[in-house]
Amino acid sequence: MKSTKKTQKSTLKIKRQTAYLTKRDVVRVATTAIKKASNQAMKTAGYVIKAENGWVVRENKDGSIDRIR
Repeated sequence: MKSTKKTQKSTLKIKRQTAYLTKRDVVRVATTAIKKASNQAMKTAGYVIKAENGWVVRENKDGSIDRIR
């Protein structure tokens, strides 16, 4: 017959480890994600609108760039 008593867990302190996210990690991951999304948008729409040197530009699939603003 099985015992119905609950076993008590030991009360050892568990050391928590926190994974810190540094600015360098955020920049690296964000840059990779933006490049991947930009490439996918270029394949899908044929152009990408982005900011470049203080201008909003449209970069077409053929490599031409048109200034919008």
